[in-house]
Amino acid sequence: MERVVAAGELRAAVERLRPRDTGHWGLDVDGGAAEAGGAWAVVRELPLERLTLLGVAAGPELEKLVRAAYGYDPGAQELLTYLRSAFLPAGDVPPVPERLLGVVRGLALGAPGEVVEHGMFPATVTKLSRLALARQGEYPAEVVVRAAEGAFAGAYHAHEALACALVHPGVDAAAAAVLVWASERQRRGHRSRRKTARVLAWARRHGYLAEPLVCGCRHERLAAPGAMWEAVRLAGNWTRIRPLLDPVASDPGRWLAVFRCSRCERLWAEDTVSSGHADLTYGYPIATTNPAAWLAAARPRRFP
Repeated sequence: MERVVAAGELRAAVERLRPRDTGHWGLDVDGGAAEAGGAWAVVRELPLERLTLLGVAAGPELEKLVRAAYGYDPGAQELLTYLRSAFLPAGDVPPVPERLLGVVRGLALGAPGEVVEHGMFPATVTKLSRLALARQGEYPAEVVVRAAEGAFAGAYHAHEALACALVHPGVDAAAAAVLVWASERQRRGHRSRRKTARVLAWARRHGYLAEPLVCGCRHERLAAPGAMWEAVRLAGNWTRIRPLLDPVASDPGRWLAVFRCSRCERLWAEDTVSSGHADLTYGYPIATTNPAAWLAAARPRRFP
């Protein structure tokens, strides 16, 4: 919904504007010469923070004035186009000009995955701001990884946290994608899983994430079981792919082991469960850079 205000009311409307408002309504002035002239006097005096936020919410007439106030600054113009887009953006994540870094930090309202005031869920412009800051490495890599790991365990499903991990220059995007997808997909509904799939597809489309390696072990298609029937299904795949795997670490006392695929070099965990008639051995994909530490911390999976 778009609100058209008189030039004399514009300053007060801009002062009340919040990032969340940009997702619900836009702001514009009448295109007449008098209104446009009065609006320009307001727009050109706005602080950079208010000017950018107005640019996100602006209708056609005000957008022209905001872009004119930026002046000849291709980086700022590109960033404004990006901040006005949808999440996920249709194009690449642009760099943030130095003079707008503070502005984008303010629009981000915190780190990836964090809730915000006025509704808890971050608005589109806030998600895009977090994504741009992550792409530029403005957040520490460990903060971004931690947010991605807990993206679906908090107050909202933070798909923007996963996207931030995929674009961050200091994060292994492939490891982050496998970790989040494999560990969380059993605990979410199909809508959330579909959004995750869209984030991964977007990252591949723009070169932030490599195309999945197609391998006979089917590592990218499977996940740790959440129920007995899933473990039974994995046992069939385990029997088929076992000749492809090389042992990495084992704990015979707990019937646990880690294997590496000889073709794609991805890791698998081996576990055993009782089917009621016999012990059933199965395997599921894992994402870790330290197989020995993973094995030491692992526990045999139990199902009701």
